[in-house]
Amino acid sequence: MAKILSSLITLMLLFCAVSSARASQDLHSSLQRQMFLQTESPKGLYETVKVFKQEVAGAGWSILNMNNMAEILSEKGYTISPVLIFDVCSGKYSARILAKDEYRFVTPLMPCRVSIYQTSEGKVVIARLDPEGFGPLLSGELAEIMMQSSMEMEDIIEKTISRLNGIKPEC
Repeated sequence: MAKILSSLITLMLLFCAVSSARASQDLHSSLQRQMFLQTESPKGLYETVKVFKQEVAGAGWSILNMNNMAEILSEKGYTISPVLIFDVCSGKYSARILAKDEYRFVTPLMPCRVSIYQTSEGKVVIARLDPEGFGPLLSGELAEIMMQSSMEMEDIIEKTISRLNGIKPEC
């Protein structure tokens, strides 16, 4: 009887642990889907970066900085697949946000950050924040500015992927 009771308790604990882990994984997966967007590129890293930079410039945006995380970490003795993080800015949106003290709390999200990375399987991915994930936290003009900015960035990424697929973007 003691063995049965012990087995029953062990099974209950195991069930609780698995349920908790599954709930945590579901929450993590849900949060990832809500806060981040990822688009797989049909081409390699070099070509994807080249076309992305061209589309950024063509849209009137600027790349303020690029961090090559694989290079930075290799100097510390780590080896990772390529990860390039771009600080991308549109003056027309940045100026509107920075002009008002009450909007400056969003400056940690500035400039827009876009990463282009290569997975260990060789896939190239363009990742960025999803404005719809944090948009409900903002209101009024600030929410409008952030959404307009994000929609332009999505257009830049869409044009990048279309060009990489050999499709001419519609004007």
